[in-house]
Amino acid sequence: MPRAAIARLVRRLSLGLFVLVALVATSGIARAGESRRNLDLANADLLAEPPRRDEGRVALLAAITAADELEAVAEAEFLLGRLDEDDGNYAQAMLDDRACIDAGRQSRWAVRASDRIDWLRARSENDFAPLRRLESIRHDPALSSDPATLESLAHEADGFPPGMVRVEARLLVADAWLGRLHRTADAIAILRLVTAETKIDPLTLRLAERELVDALVSEGRLDEAIAEVTARPARFDPRFAVQVKRLRTRRNVLRAATGVMLLFVAFSLMALVQARRRNVLGDAWVAVKGLLPTAALFIGFVAVGGGFLASKYEAGNAQPFVLLGAGVLPLVLLARVWSVVGSQTSAARLGRSLLCGVTVMATAFVLLESVNPQYLEGFGL
Repeated sequence: MPRAAIARLVRRLSLGLFVLVALVATSGIARAGESRRNLDLANADLLAEPPRRDEGRVALLAAITAADELEAVAEAEFLLGRLDEDDGNYAQAMLDDRACIDAGRQSRWAVRASDRIDWLRARSENDFAPLRRLESIRHDPALSSDPATLESLAHEADGFPPGMVRVEARLLVADAWLGRLHRTADAIAILRLVTAETKIDPLTLRLAERELVDALVSEGRLDEAIAEVTARPARFDPRFAVQVKRLRTRRNVLRAATGVMLLFVAFSLMALVQARRRNVLGDAWVAVKGLLPTAALFIGFVAVGGGFLASKYEAGNAQPFVLLGAGVLPLVLLARVWSVVGSQTSAARLGRSLLCGVTVMATAFVLLESVNPQYLEGFGL
């Protein structure tokens, strides 16, 4: 065969081989994108409003069946597991998650699937029946706010096996009773059951203990709150425990401050009664009128000036200073009346001065306690 003919034959064979390789490669690329395309369709269906769950499930199964891209298959298995979990089919969801791990052990979906398997396994009591009941309420806004449903769940939880589902069911009820249903006393009782659980993770236990103590404090059951913190110190942040124990000191100071204010008012009224008997109330009224402009100016300076300075700080609030001015002004005027009609001996005047000064401080404390107790934390209370 002539050399030229051989060369033409080689070129034709080379061209044919090139076309064949190109066709094979092109078809391979098309096949490699089938899982990804079905996965994209599934995501579009699941993210629609409302989600097209049935169409999404079909697309996920098609992506898994194509099995031409492991990353896409792993994601599809993960999403399928989430659908099964949402449907309450928890056993199948665990199988989906295991298939996700097998499809892409190095993928981010495998890590999330492993976490979800652990979460479901920890809540698998009675073939997932308690979890199915809890999730049906937790993911339904109407049921999770319905008093009768929550009451029923609280009683059902008593029959659940020990474990995280019972813990979470009781916490769901307790949170509703503490918040929108305003049944704090009942919430405290159920939180005590949670803190007595043996099968509970440490973080959930600490959160339940914190909710219990906060609820006790809000109900005025301070001694019980302090006893809880003292009996189980390992379950509380040390700073929180110190803060709770300080509330006893704050309560004692509040009682003392209230007593001082009542004592001042009682002595002042006694002095007024005596002044009326001695017919010297006119002198007291003249003294009050003379002091009123100066007292009003001073109190105004305290209220406006102090409030202005406090408002310049990011967390500052002028309200305590305004209320302090409004509360102190009548005390100043009453003290002036008492000083006029009361005894004029040195001991009596000294006693009145000390009591008036302490009364102003007591009034400031009571106002801060009523308006915003956080201000008292700066004084160690």
